[in-house]
Amino acid sequence: MLIWNKAMSVGVLLICYVIWQNHLPPEENVKRVNVVERSQQSVILNTPQEQNASSSIRSSDIRALKAPQSDLVQMIQGYIQLQHEKSIAEAELQRYVNWVEQYTKDSKIEPLWIIAMMWQESRMIEDSVSSDGAIGLLQIIPSTAKWLGVNKSKLYEPETNIKTGIRYMQYLLNKYDGNLRKATIAYNQGEGNVDRGKARSWYYNQVNKHYSKMKELLEAL
Repeated sequence: MLIWNKAMSVGVLLICYVIWQNHLPPEENVKRVNVVERSQQSVILNTPQEQNASSSIRSSDIRALKAPQSDLVQMIQGYIQLQHEKSIAEAELQRYVNWVEQYTKDSKIEPLWIIAMMWQESRMIEDSVSSDGAIGLLQIIPSTAKWLGVNKSKLYEPETNIKTGIRYMQYLLNKYDGNLRKATIAYNQGEGNVDRGKARSWYYNQVNKHYSKMKELLEAL
């Protein structure tokens, strides 16, 4: 009798289990993964939504890895090596190049000229500060930034620094009727010195030297 009762109990439990299985929502069935399958798969996706999301993430990661390096970035890296200077992370250089291209787009300034100026001014060290108090990638004097409506603290932000430097160069180009030499010298030595004929050309010559070599490297890519 005892054996019979135990058999009945087991039978009832089995019936309950089958009923429970049949009444599970479809998504719960999808989520159950066999232990063997887990050991055979590196990633198990539970729902179609998760599968799509994971696929998108992987695709974007692959696209990022395969994204072509900017010619300007590649050129700058080569120029840094030629100058025997400390290397700069590719991601940082790409950001600088993107901002230079963005903010020179509607101006009369060639992006490569700004990059040459940036190299002469700071060696592309974004937190650089000169003995005269000039700040950042394009070594902007706080008083000049204030005149352009930019707070001194913002000059430590690479994008703001680049944008402000390009704005100032565009102003100088307009003032000197598109004369790149005068505008470049005024950027470094001040408008007053240029206007009084007291400015020297060494800064322009240095920037032009960087520009010419950079252009040569760029054309060789």
